[in-house]
Amino acid sequence: MTSSLPKDPGQARAAAIYGQIAQNPGKAWKEARAAQKTFPKSERLRFVAGLALIALGKKPEAKKQFADAIKLGTPAPDAYLNLALLSAETGRLDFALDTLERAEARFGEDVQVATARVNAYRAGGDPGGALEAAEKARAAHPEAAELQLLYAVLLSEAGRLLTAIEVLERLLERQPDHVIARINLGRFLAFTNQPAHALEVTEQAYALAPTLPVVLENLAIRRREAGDFTGAAALFSDLVALAPVQAPEALRQLADIAPETQLAALSQEIDTRAGQVRGLGRAQLGFARAAIAKRQGDDPGFARALKEANRTLAKLRPYAARADKTLHESALAQFDSEAPAPVTEAPALPATPIFIMGLPRSGTTLLERMLSAAPETSGLGEVALINRYIASRLARGTPLAAGLGDLRRDYAAYQTLAGQARWSIDKMPANYVHMGWIARAFPEARLILMQRDPRDVALSIYEAYFDDPGQNFAFTEDGIRTRLALFEETKAAWRARGIDCFDVAYEDLVSTPEATLRRIATHCGLPYDPAMLKPEDNTGSIRTASNVQARREINRDSIARWERYPDLLPGIFG
Repeated sequence: MTSSLPKDPGQARAAAIYGQIAQNPGKAWKEARAAQKTFPKSERLRFVAGLALIALGKKPEAKKQFADAIKLGTPAPDAYLNLALLSAETGRLDFALDTLERAEARFGEDVQVATARVNAYRAGGDPGGALEAAEKARAAHPEAAELQLLYAVLLSEAGRLLTAIEVLERLLERQPDHVIARINLGRFLAFTNQPAHALEVTEQAYALAPTLPVVLENLAIRRREAGDFTGAAALFSDLVALAPVQAPEALRQLADIAPETQLAALSQEIDTRAGQVRGLGRAQLGFARAAIAKRQGDDPGFARALKEANRTLAKLRPYAARADKTLHESALAQFDSEAPAPVTEAPALPATPIFIMGLPRSGTTLLERMLSAAPETSGLGEVALINRYIASRLARGTPLAAGLGDLRRDYAAYQTLAGQARWSIDKMPANYVHMGWIARAFPEARLILMQRDPRDVALSIYEAYFDDPGQNFAFTEDGIRTRLALFEETKAAWRARGIDCFDVAYEDLVSTPEATLRRIATHCGLPYDPAMLKPEDNTGSIRTASNVQARREINRDSIARWERYPDLLPGIFG
C-alpha cells in the first residue's frame, strides 16, 4: 500500500493485515473480514481483503471487495486497477476498460492506470490491443521505465525480439542500474542465440543485486544453458536458501544437475519442503523427485513421482485440445485459401536455413548439435519467430502471404546474429505445424522432420517439465495422445499439398550415426564432417529440456525405454 494515503478508520488495522498476506493469506483474510465489522466504512480494509483473496485464488470474491472499496471512495487508483485486471482475466475486458476509464477520469493520466490498461488487454487475451495500448502509454509517459519494460516484454511475446532488445538497451542507457530490465535483456539475448552476451548482461545484474531471487534464478539458468552445471547448481542452492517461494523450482533444476553425492541430501530437502507448498510448487517438487529416482535407478519411485506431479499440473494448466486442433487446422486452411507463391523478391538470406521439426523430445536438439558442429554452420537453437508470427496472424484473422517477405527479412536478422555461416540450423519442433508456410517463405531451405517411436516420445514428454502453456498437453495421457495424432495428421496433410520434408529416424541417428549423418548432409548440401559424431564437444548453449542429455556422447540408452514403465501410460504403451 502507499504510505501517503490519507487515514481512514481502519487504516492501522489494514496495514497490519497487509503485512501478513505473503506468509499467511488465509489468516489475513480472516482478520480482514473480522475487522470490517468493526470498521465497516474502511476502504483500506476492503482493499487489503481483496489482496488476501487473490492470494487464496478466490478472484470473484476479491472483485467484490475491490468494488466495495471504490464505492467507499478509494483515495488511490489501486482498487480500480485490481478490479480491472481481475475482470479482464475472467473474460470481462470491456468492463475492465470501463473501470480504467473511470479511474482515469478521477485520478488523471496516472502512469499506473496506463500500465493497467496494457495489462488488462494482455490478461483479456488481446495481445494486439496490449501492444497498441503500450505504444500510446509510452508516448504519454516517455520517462516511465516500467512502461518501457512492459512494452519490451509485449514485443518479445509478439515475436519481435530484436526490437524488444533495442527498447531495453535504450532504457539501460538512461538507467544502467535497472536490474529487471537487465535481466530481461539477458533473456531476450539468449532467445536470439547470443548466449555469451546474455550471460555477460545477466552477470552485470548479479553484480548489482546478488541477493535478488530473480537475478539468482536467471544467472543460474544462463549458466546451465552454457553447460556450467557446477556454477548453476551453486546458484540454485543459494536460491533455495534465500527464497522459499522459488525453492521448489530451484530444487527441480538441481535434481538434474547436482552431483551424485548430493542426491540424498537433496531428497531430504525436497521432503521437508513438500509439506510447505501447494499447487505449482508441489508439482515442481514431484518432477524433482522423479529426476532423482531416475538417476538412482528407482523405476517405481520415478513412475510414482511423475504421476503425482503431472496430475497436479493438469489441474493447474488444463489442455485446450480443441484450440490446439484448431491451430493445426487453421494453418492448413489458410494455406489453401491464400495459395501462397514462394517468396522470390525479398533480399537473399545470409545463410541457407535448415529447419529441424518434429514432436517435442523426438531428437531435434541432438541433430542440431551434430550438424552445427560442422564448419560454416551455425546453430540457432529454437527460433520462435515463425511460430509466433503465424499464430498471431491466425488469431487475428490476418492474411499471412502478404507478410512473408517481412518474415524472411526478420529471420535474416536472426541468422546474422549467429555470425557468418553458409548454413543455419533452426530446431524449433513446433514448426511442423507451419511447414507449408516455411517452404513458401524460404524456398531455398531444407526441411527435416524427426521421427521417433511414439511410445518413447510419450514417455520423454511426460517426464519433462514444460512451463510453456503451448505444451499443456504433456501432463495427461489423453493430451499426449491427442498431440501425437495431430502430428501424424498434420504431417500427412502437408505432404498431400506437395511440401517436401526429409524424414530422419531418431533410432537411426543414434544406432548408425555416421551413415545417417552422411545421408542428411547430402540432402542439405552440407559437407560431412567427423566432428558431427562428437556432440559432446559442441560448446554451444542449449535452452531446451534436453540440456543435460544432449551434452552426452551418442548413445542408445533411450531406445525402447518405455518398456521399463508399462503401467505409466498404458493407453499409449499398449
